[in-house]
Amino acid sequence: MGIGSWLGMIFGLSIPAILLMYLLKRKFVDTLVPSHLLWERVLRNIEANRPWQKLQNRLLLWLQLAAAALLVFALMQPYWWVSDDAKDHVVIVADTSGSMSARTSDSTVENGNSNPEIRRIDLMKTKINNYLKDHAKGSEITLLSMAAEPQVIVSREKSITRIEEAVNGIQPFYGKAAYQETISLASALTREEQDAEVVVFTDGQWKGEGDNISFQVPIRVIDIGESLSVNVAIKQFGVQHQPNKGSTAVAVLERSPGKVIPAEYNLYGDDQLLATQSVEWNGNGNGTTTFRSDGLKDAEVYRLEIQSLDAYDADNVSFAFGSKSSTPRVLFLSSGNLFLEKALQLTGAEITKINIQETGIDDLAQGEDESDMSSPPVPKDVPDLIIVDGVIPNFVAQGEWKKLLSKTPLWTIGGIGKEIKVGGEKAKLQSHAMNKYLSLSGLYFGTVLEVDSPEWGDPIIEIGNKPAVYAGSEGGYPRLSFLFKLEDSDLPLSAEFPIMVNNAVLWLTSGDGYGLGRVIAGNSLDIPISAEDTKARWVAKGGLAYSTGLAPIDADQGSRGFSTLQRTPSIPGLYAFEQQNAEGSMSSYWVEVVSDPFEGAIGEKTVLPIAQEVKDETGSTSEVGLGNEQNQKANDGQFPMSLMWLAACAALVIMLLEWGVYQRGRSI
Repeated sequence: MGIGSWLGMIFGLSIPAILLMYLLKRKFVDTLVPSHLLWERVLRNIEANRPWQKLQNRLLLWLQLAAAALLVFALMQPYWWVSDDAKDHVVIVADTSGSMSARTSDSTVENGNSNPEIRRIDLMKTKINNYLKDHAKGSEITLLSMAAEPQVIVSREKSITRIEEAVNGIQPFYGKAAYQETISLASALTREEQDAEVVVFTDGQWKGEGDNISFQVPIRVIDIGESLSVNVAIKQFGVQHQPNKGSTAVAVLERSPGKVIPAEYNLYGDDQLLATQSVEWNGNGNGTTTFRSDGLKDAEVYRLEIQSLDAYDADNVSFAFGSKSSTPRVLFLSSGNLFLEKALQLTGAEITKINIQETGIDDLAQGEDESDMSSPPVPKDVPDLIIVDGVIPNFVAQGEWKKLLSKTPLWTIGGIGKEIKVGGEKAKLQSHAMNKYLSLSGLYFGTVLEVDSPEWGDPIIEIGNKPAVYAGSEGGYPRLSFLFKLEDSDLPLSAEFPIMVNNAVLWLTSGDGYGLGRVIAGNSLDIPISAEDTKARWVAKGGLAYSTGLAPIDADQGSRGFSTLQRTPSIPGLYAFEQQNAEGSMSSYWVEVVSDPFEGAIGEKTVLPIAQEVKDETGSTSEVGLGNEQNQKANDGQFPMSLMWLAACAALVIMLLEWGVYQRGRSI
């Protein structure tokens, strides 16, 4: 039994008030007087009665006290927990967010054995199976879980075996879970049903609001009952490279509120231990601190691991990517562009320039044979990048030069095509590594070339709704194309031009092992991938994904082959996105997949606000919320039945009985 409102206890003051009335009740004694002359004296003596007297056993007193107690009890809104009958359709919402992977502090399993590795999601599976056995026998079961989108695991299933297999097979999702969308789907699935219910199983760590979603069927929230745990997380980690000074690693760690637990971190570079230090928490209560280790050796991948006894493993490892220590070699084909040449020198690249005579280009463009012009020899050392400023010479598309370009990153600027005027139009930038730190606001572009969209790339800059810059990959090698002449814009005079050139050179020359950065699990990421690739997959190389033995995951495909917009795996860790073309040439990119930071706050709980639409006899609706005590009691599959009206009716019966006693003169 429970109490809905303890404020009703205030009316309990009526009980001592009734007792006080009886204590102060005046008592008169029958007295015989022999003469009327003595009446006045006797009357004065009788009026001098005692104001305080001993309570006597009076029926009327007990009836009044019982009526007052029942009225106070009714005002406290009492309820009794009763078992609910099985519904025709039961929709189970399983909270499979990342926090459900935390190890539970209550390691006792159902059979009484102790297992320190049991997780919250294991407790939830046990709760769901017990609920289905005790309160959903014969019901049609729909099981929903949370990923980047709501997942329907089973729909209107009656087979207990299949339902248990589905429940036991659910796994946590470490990305941004679709809390709101899953609850909304549960509401939609039961919208027009007469005999259904929705049951939400959660650890109490809920993101988003549910009180704006109404339900036309009963809904209950069952907390799996796991107590709060402590977590130590890596919030930030990066490596800064300085010429001739090595590298500096910077890490920021954070612990959840609660007990301070010892922790230390190990820093690795390409799987070699570089530094080990203990964590010293600061005194402001949030457990955040910063660590630095100077003079680190150059590495392709740096790994930071936290060694602690916390309950959540998904944020205990973080990665950072190194950069190439060698100077990129650039082959620059141009008839002369001083601004571009100076910007290339600022990147630190080693530039080899080949001058192309303008007259020779025009003649070849009109169809003359390459033999009319002597083509320069192919470089002995393969460059890291080829840049062609202007119309591509004919000799580049033939012989050894053609083979060189097919296996080398290429950046073309300008070219041949119909010129479209876009003067005064604003540049629109897409999310891409080449556009980092750029805005291009206030710059003038005169014309852009109208060409067919290349199969190897997508536009990353548009001017006046016209593609101006394409970026992508062909044959596993990056490609960049500017569809405008630099001299036809004031971009070379802008302070952003050296930044753009540096971004372009860095992206084009990074090659295999280039780190594409950090992305939350389940989110989409733009990956350079060639239309000629025949195989592409995600391969776990470190972190939680690697330790759990995650098998390689095939890349997403579209109508034209592998999609450049790939959805990252759902388990945090270090991944290599491997690609292979028909010739067997392999290329790969590093990607760090991290968990949603919200899921690491396992030391916090929130009340899930859910509105339930209840229709009365008049057809009006009201919203009923589920409180903490109801959520806890719902663990046993029960619902509250109000006792308020029963107590009020009992008080009314006693009041009627009291009136009868008073009329019969039995009040004294």
